[in-house]
Amino acid sequence: MRFRLKNGLSIGYKTRGRGPTIVLIPAIGCLKEMWDPVIAELEDSYRLIAVEVRGHGESDVPGGPFDMDDLSDDVIELVRTIGGGKAIVGGCSMGGQIAQGVGVKAPENLYGIFISNTGYQRNDAIRKVMEDRAASAELGMTGPIWITLNRWFSPEYQKAHPEHVKLAYDWLASADPIVHAWSWRAIKGLDYAERLKSLKVPALAIAGSQDQSSAASEVEAMAKVLPNCIYRECKGAGHLSPVEQPRQYAAFLREFAEKVTS
Repeated sequence: MRFRLKNGLSIGYKTRGRGPTIVLIPAIGCLKEMWDPVIAELEDSYRLIAVEVRGHGESDVPGGPFDMDDLSDDVIELVRTIGGGKAIVGGCSMGGQIAQGVGVKAPENLYGIFISNTGYQRNDAIRKVMEDRAASAELGMTGPIWITLNRWFSPEYQKAHPEHVKLAYDWLASADPIVHAWSWRAIKGLDYAERLKSLKVPALAIAGSQDQSSAASEVEAMAKVLPNCIYRECKGAGHLSPVEQPRQYAAFLREFAEKVTS
């Protein structure tokens, strides 16, 4: 399905289940299908809406670069229009960063937010890494794919679960290189740190204990700064925790959802 924004762009999404709404936003380069295992665990009690970021999957490619405010505004409009007016909004990696923007800009439309496998602060060293990744993507996706996959999945996990590696490979291989570069520059410009310190809604921070991109210690440090934030850790999971440990991840979401929607 597709949702047309007021700016004319259409955003791809899928929805399953009934109950309070939970909006799920994927990692950079990934599609809404990354949430299927988590949705299967929660659709008995919740309405799950998995969305795709601008330029990803079934979502329209915009005419120019976008930033984190643009991406979070897209989700806010979707929540207000088809999300029943109020939802839990969150995501993994870039999806968790988008959720930060939703949290600080539209608390009136939220039960709470969840942020997984990502932090919330930027310094010059991190911004340079993000810019280097953007520049590499502009040359085509061939170069970034295995660098990304080796960062997302440990060698042991790649051997044990080649099906997950292939899934992520296919998503990245089908990505638009320019959109991928724009996405890294949106991540580079993440700037919600100060506003998150006075976040008005409950939050859940989820880390992967083996995450090589956003260390569990980084996620836990963020959780300590956010008001009314619960920290949970997916044991043995890497950067794509909802793919690697969907039952554990979904259990954390259910625990949080029961608390904030009751």
